[in-house]
Amino acid sequence: METIDILENKIKEALSKKASLEAERGILMEEVTALRESIRRLEAERREVKSKLEQIIEKIELYLSRSEA
Repeated sequence: METIDILENKIKEALSKKASLEAERGILMEEVTALRESIRRLEAERREVKSKLEQIIEKIELYLSRSEA
């Protein structure tokens, strides 16, 4: 009977470890999803900032060209 008890304990440990790993995987997947969303937001903000900078540069160039004339 001792062998069966050992096997049962090993099975219980394996199932417990599997459940723990699955829970950790779920948490990590949530973190990855959150990071991907953050990246999307940052890329959108970067595009907005770039567009605003381009507009500012155009206005400065226009101002300089008018002041030279």
